[in-house]
Amino acid sequence: MATLSLETKPSDIIKKASEEQFVSDDLKRQALTKIKKNKKSFIQRLNEIGTISPREIVEFTRHLSVMLSAGVTIFEAVKFLRNQSKNKVFQSRLDSIIESLNNGQSLSTAMHRFPKIFPEIYVNIIRVGEQAGSLPETMNDLADHLEDNEKFRSKVKGALIYPKIILFVMLTFIFVLVLFVIPRILTIFKSLGAEIPLTTRILIKITEFVNEHLMLIFAVIFGVIATFIILLRNPKIKKLRDLLYIKVPMIGHIVLNYNTAQVSQHFGTLFASGITIIRCLEITGSVMANKVFQDEIRYMVNRIRSGMSLSQSFPEQSYFPPMFVKLINVGERTGKLPQVIEYMKNYYKGLVDNDVKNITTIIEPLIMVILGLLIAGLVVTVIGPIYQLISNISAK
Repeated sequence: MATLSLETKPSDIIKKASEEQFVSDDLKRQALTKIKKNKKSFIQRLNEIGTISPREIVEFTRHLSVMLSAGVTIFEAVKFLRNQSKNKVFQSRLDSIIESLNNGQSLSTAMHRFPKIFPEIYVNIIRVGEQAGSLPETMNDLADHLEDNEKFRSKVKGALIYPKIILFVMLTFIFVLVLFVIPRILTIFKSLGAEIPLTTRILIKITEFVNEHLMLIFAVIFGVIATFIILLRNPKIKKLRDLLYIKVPMIGHIVLNYNTAQVSQHFGTLFASGITIIRCLEITGSVMANKVFQDEIRYMVNRIRSGMSLSQSFPEQSYFPPMFVKLINVGERTGKLPQVIEYMKNYYKGLVDNDVKNITTIIEPLIMVILGLLIAGLVVTVIGPIYQLISNISAK
């Protein structure tokens, strides 16, 4: 009887079975099925290219919680939600989860295969709900957590949209001036052979350089951006960038409060699910985007393993706000750590909200002043000399 190994190709199995005639028809059918599964069509591969929005994950989690509460099985609920989704990428991932469920795997195990869609915090909370037999309630709490977190992130991003738009318009204005408007205006000076002021001559040189080396300038900009992206793959470089964000005046305060709010939210949700403090910190650290906070949380985990309490695990030069550390100590001593963490989550979210509004209020007029100075500079270097030149010609 022929033996099968994990490295044996399905096509080789069929060939050997046909030659030796020792393999049953059932084994042939299994091999053919395996070949079909391994061969994805071009359309299927295209469907797996794309993104899944956080909003879709929130809705999926919420709907799954409601269906499980109504008594629908996990397999039927996921299959129904898969058919309702219009996102081809999400459909493809849910197909794999359905197949895993059909093979007897748990929901958390099936989701664990897709960490970009269902991160570690998501999977671990699901696993806790499965073990406690309270998956519908757990998923409802998880949906609240995801929705709250997404609203917070969207609020911060939304508050910075207007300054970004103003900055984009300003850069576009400069781009159009340098490439199209100023070169045509400056031809007047050259055609008349008039004496050109120093500031105008400098502007002419800059404009000529930009127009003559436009492709080179774009290549340099693209190269700098590409190099920066590649360097950020190095954890040390990424940590230096995140540390720089913290050190920048005004911005650093927002970064610290934002990450403190994120830690409070993730840790609080996990802790309320019944997960140990060490595991809560490990998962929270894994989902934090800021490398500085990741490393500090990892340091805290090691100190807790050596026998220290949560409040004692903070380093002496912690990046967490002093009040955060103090209230953690109070929560441990009074046995009200969940309530304290919930309070800090809301408190630091409020601080971030106010900080973003304040900085937006400052940035907007600052950008307007810069734009006004650019226009004034244009008037002094270009329009002013032209007006003077025309006046001289008229006088003659």
